Amino acid sequence: MHRFTVTKQVEFSDTDMAGIVHFSAFFRYMEVAEHAMFRAMGYSVVTDINGQRYGWPRVRAECDFSAPLRFEDTVEIELLVRDVRPKSLELEFRFHKIDGDQKQQVARGSVVTVCVQRDAAGKMKSVAIPPEIAGQLEAAPPSTTE
Repeated sequence: MHRFTVTKQVEFSDTDMAGIVHFSAFFRYMEVAEHAMFRAMGYSVVTDINGQRYGWPRVRAECDFSAPLRFEDTVEIELLVRDVRPKSLELEFRFHKIDGDQKQQVARGSVVTVCVQRDAAGKMKSVAIPPEIAGQLEAAPPSTTE
């Protein structure tokens, strides 16, 4: 899998006093798409495989905005796997406002997330992505970079 798409309607609680989606909501939208992708593969972002528990904390996150979204707009969140490394993933997110059959890009973001396990004391340590997950992921082809 190198591409995954989710569509959602903007909630009132996502907006600011101007009625525009608050910048922080885009980071939650990225997480919604990421979690949905993991579920589509049969896992979670906190998952047990062969008696080992794995998690995916972020080490970098950014988002650039080009147009506003408002309450009750429909937004398509496209997730592209940009890079699969032994212990981390780089994910790109493209946000499109959907209006009928029209699509307008409104933002673009990215996240780098690391596969971790916790030791007995609760300290996180980066580990190799389990083959059950890594085997389902592939980097998006260069032709997907618009």
